[in-house]
Amino acid sequence: MKVTVLVENSVSKNGQPGLKSEHGLSIHIEVNNTNILFDVGKTDLFSRNSKKLNIDLSKVDYLIISHGHYDHGGGLKHFLKINTKAKIYMHKKAINKYFTKIFGFIPFNISLDSNIINKNRDRIVFVDEDMHLTDNIDLLADFPEDFPQLTGNLSLYEKYEGIVENDKFQHEIALLINENSNTVLFTACSHSGIINMYKKAESFKKNEKINYVFGGFHTYNPATRKNESKNYLDNLTSGLKETDSLFYTGHCTGEQNLDYLKEKLDNKIFSMNTGDIIEI
Repeated sequence: MKVTVLVENSVSKNGQPGLKSEHGLSIHIEVNNTNILFDVGKTDLFSRNSKKLNIDLSKVDYLIISHGHYDHGGGLKHFLKINTKAKIYMHKKAINKYFTKIFGFIPFNISLDSNIINKNRDRIVFVDEDMHLTDNIDLLADFPEDFPQLTGNLSLYEKYEGIVENDKFQHEIALLINENSNTVLFTACSHSGIINMYKKAESFKKNEKINYVFGGFHTYNPATRKNESKNYLDNLTSGLKETDSLFYTGHCTGEQNLDYLKEKLDNKIFSMNTGDIIEI
């Protein structure tokens, strides 16, 4: 399996020259002659970076949109111009309206573009439960709530049928891939909590080992510029230590938090940056 980070918040120091970053996420995955794109970032940057990395997005077989926020699905209209064959998978609730509040009271829309989605429904598969894509590729939904909720989620809202409430992230899905003896989990932002999503993957695999995890932990809130508490990070560290996995994280984890986690977890956790290529 070859994992290439097309978009992340920062650029790899060892990456291809000319790559750029943005607050968003897009990961290209090659596995068993199948090409998967996991999220498309906020703009067309994933496409521009893919050219520098010699990745042909027209050959993508599956596009997964992890949840209904524009920094993960904003590039959808650009993908549709490049690729005419891939089926696009997202949770059925990802088309709802989502927003945050700047300074705690100014609404700011962070939804996906409903016009683009409505015009391309023939290519979209709406997910509302765990789904098999192939013998070795699965989508996971409906995550447990065993590990405490992130406080950063409290500044995020959902509007459905005129009712506004705190976002419970029922629109979030994860990608699980098996190749040979490796099981790899992709969680994007992990708004549902990385430990909760990990436990769901373990349960789905009947407690088989999850070897690698790629995704942010959402321990930093870009809207409020606040980190999760040290107590939360310590509990998270304890939870991650109990696993047998290697973690690649970035995006909404926050540099300060990642440094703290690295101190506690050492070679169990690594940063994930634009241009990184991880061979598994």
